[in-house]
Amino acid sequence: MSKKLTRRKFLRNSAVTAVVAPTAAQLLTSCASAPNYAVNKLRHAAIGVGGMGGADLKQIAAHKDVVIVALCDVDANNLATAAELHPEARTYTDWRELLEAEHHRLDSVNVTTPDHMHAPISYKAIELGLHVYCQKPLTHTVLESRRLKEIAQRKHVVTQMGIQNHSAANYSVAKQLFDQDHIKDIHEVHVWTDRPAGWWPQGVERPEGEDPIPAHLDWDKWIGVAPMRPYKEGNYHAFSWRGRLDFGTGAQGDMGCHLMDPATWFLQLGHPLTIKSTGPAPTADTFPLESHVEYHFPATSKTSAAGVKVVWHDGKNKPTALLEKYGFGDKPYENGSLFIGSNGAYMFSPYELPKTTFNDKLADILLPEPHATNHWHQWVDACFGRVAASAPFDYSAHLTEVALLGNIALRFPNETLNWQGKRMRFEGNDAATAMLSKEYREGWRFSGLI
Repeated sequence: MSKKLTRRKFLRNSAVTAVVAPTAAQLLTSCASAPNYAVNKLRHAAIGVGGMGGADLKQIAAHKDVVIVALCDVDANNLATAAELHPEARTYTDWRELLEAEHHRLDSVNVTTPDHMHAPISYKAIELGLHVYCQKPLTHTVLESRRLKEIAQRKHVVTQMGIQNHSAANYSVAKQLFDQDHIKDIHEVHVWTDRPAGWWPQGVERPEGEDPIPAHLDWDKWIGVAPMRPYKEGNYHAFSWRGRLDFGTGAQGDMGCHLMDPATWFLQLGHPLTIKSTGPAPTADTFPLESHVEYHFPATSKTSAAGVKVVWHDGKNKPTALLEKYGFGDKPYENGSLFIGSNGAYMFSPYELPKTTFNDKLADILLPEPHATNHWHQWVDACFGRVAASAPFDYSAHLTEVALLGNIALRFPNETLNWQGKRMRFEGNDAATAMLSKEYREGWRFSGLI
């Protein structure tokens, strides 16, 4: 006797076999208690609907084949705003309750919360067989990145990290230009950002005292897996947490997933061999105001035979001398990357078209045609097996890991860390190795993830 093909099995299998979704007559909703949804829909829940969460929800909901089934946020004001736009969706303040109650009525979720909650929510959703779109950085620790990649492969779900610039026009042009091989023997890459200055607090200590928790905020659930601490107005929620060690990943975790993407992607970088920070160390509570982290990667088919040095700069620092040397000193990007080869350099940014120079002249190269893709809709279509997601956890877990290794190096200023990527340890530095993972708060621990 043949087994019934459920909608979830269909969506999961179609993502693996890349078949075209069946017609409406072939596929009916398997949820008798759901509203009168049309057939052939991706039944979706949004976890985190304020700020970037609201943006993710708007983009995903705009896809013609998506129906929003449930919404979750620890902030009742955010939840009420989202519920006005999606009145048929059920609402939750606890993502655990949402997954428990709704998973059999869902096909997918997006996770758009503070960084420290990305991994536990995504892991549990994937464990239940749901497709996941997770904001960057993918995780808070290196071990979490490895675990998410592993379970996504094991469960055959469709995943995407929210680095929308990966699918945007400027990076499309940059990738095509890079693949034309005008500049040879890439041996050095510099990446820089204007964060964190003026964007969120860093280089400060934990605030003293305690303020009343707003009635609309569930502070215990906001803290989640992190160690409990008193609420202090203006320092955490809504968006002052990014630089806090317990909750965020600083400028490199935030912008590195956008700006180190071309180096990791174009050069096909694997595990770095060494990482060294020459900037200030974090405070007891936050990342430093600026950082300078140098990586050395082994050679690939896209680099010089000696490998490639990749240097991260934040806090409005740029490789000024090199930008001037290669003709980019007049108007360097505020956020970008500089690829240096034996006969010239490229300058890339997610926000502007690429520039290139050769040693003998300014290159008048006809730029390729841009090919922009809606990053959110690409993921939805991938859930139906129509296309492939461009930033699945197979790729984005590694990209996130590279950025997070830089954050560990910040704790050991001027010390070269020797990274053994396959063994997931720092050779001769147990203290650094211990920072690859973290303990979850009592009552928030999950088997298989930490």
